[in-house]
Amino acid sequence: MQITLIVLILVAIFGFLFYNKYIKNRKDNKKIEDQKDNETENIPDFDQAFFERTQAGEPYQLFLTLATQQDCALIRGLLQAENIPTYIEGEHMNNIYGGITGNMTSVVGIKLYILCKDYDTAYDIVKNFKADSSGITIHEKQ
Repeated sequence: MQITLIVLILVAIFGFLFYNKYIKNRKDNKKIEDQKDNETENIPDFDQAFFERTQAGEPYQLFLTLATQQDCALIRGLLQAENIPTYIEGEHMNNIYGGITGNMTSVVGIKLYILCKDYDTAYDIVKNFKADSSGITIHEKQ
């Protein structure tokens, strides 16, 4: 009887210790998730800015047609660095249609839209980049 009682007490102690360790790990994981959420809140959402401004009545236009996702990501990053909101259409369509990757021409052109008032600044940024890359079509200012 005493051995059974001792075993039950030991099981209860170990269960309590493991439970407390489990709860502590959950709290630590929650803190890490909250920190990640706070870090991402400070990143501006340029798609959201584009839509908010166009819904407020600002005119927009097709600015570029690009052949590769790499060019699109790089140019979009350059424009975002200058606080020029953008919208992309068809970025992942070449993955669906089995387009050719890399620097070769793709099946579907990626369309990049900007606000009309940002055209001149965006054009200056892209014309420097375009000298090094083919597969980029700059559309006329509207």
